[in-house]
Amino acid sequence: MLVPLFPQGAPIGTIRLVFSIVFFAVAYALAMHPGALTKLLGRITGPALILLLIMVVGSSIVSPAGVAQAPQAPYDSAAPIQGFLTGYQTMDLLASLTFGLVIAENIKGLGVSDSHGLMREISRAGIVAGILMALVYCGLAQVGASFGSVMPNATNGAALLTASATLHFGIAGTLIIAAIYLLACLNVCIGLISCCGTYFAETFGAAAPGAQTRVLGRIPYAGWAAAFAIFSCVVSNVGLDAILTFSVPLLSALYPVSIVFVIMGMAHRACDRLPLTWPWAIGATTVVSVATALRDAFFAGTWLPFDALPLASLGFGWLLPALCGAAVGAILSATRTTK
Repeated sequence: MLVPLFPQGAPIGTIRLVFSIVFFAVAYALAMHPGALTKLLGRITGPALILLLIMVVGSSIVSPAGVAQAPQAPYDSAAPIQGFLTGYQTMDLLASLTFGLVIAENIKGLGVSDSHGLMREISRAGIVAGILMALVYCGLAQVGASFGSVMPNATNGAALLTASATLHFGIAGTLIIAAIYLLACLNVCIGLISCCGTYFAETFGAAAPGAQTRVLGRIPYAGWAAAFAIFSCVVSNVGLDAILTFSVPLLSALYPVSIVFVIMGMAHRACDRLPLTWPWAIGATTVVSVATALRDAFFAGTWLPFDALPLASLGFGWLLPALCGAAVGAILSATRTTK
């Protein structure tokens, strides 16, 4: 986001450090008012971000820089599956698990207090958000498809997006992209700081059982929010490529568990009647996904027994263990009920 705005030879490292400190300080300050996030994100920064994305995607559609090329490895075979796995890097599902806290609190702040009304409004918000996200990703895919032939050696999508906007709008395009990255990161950062701070404050706060006897129980919301802001500030300075390299194995371990958790959450009434389905399904998924992610990160090429599972070659070796775990949990729950 910063590099294209400065001349060659500028101290980018120092500039990035100063910018990140200011950025996360602003994000922290805004996260100190979680009840106002609906107005800020929903009425100001969110619509502004969508408008800027429409400008960039629209220019690529009206005046494409190149033509779509034949898919390159690993997308030359089973592209939908590879795209699904690469989509782990967006962390959308993981973010949704934490954003749910703030979304629910903000909806309550708008006057919706009963559980059915809260569920209805959250579902509506989820549908609208899903549609908008699908449109955004389709638009970004169009930019990548049309500009990929111009920059075949680009290491990430951010480089393609920046080059496309600069080609169509000149220096204004570079500023547009900077604004897009700023708003997108600010929206997510504020939300995550608020969500994580709220969760840890409620889990380890003064009201939690035994909190007064624990050091963590004495840390208020502001302290947790500051800790997450500082940690994020430090990580942000290692660069996008380095972050992606580090995040791939981590997300490969976490995402299958999150997928199973969300699916079971959508069917929570049935799962709650058979409570042992939760630990068995999620536990089996965790074992397979964590073991596979550790192997891929540190012992690439080493064979694991999990590699013999159906769909393991496609990255879905956790699917059958999850189903088997759910089945075992259901049987054990039913057996306990009948005794």
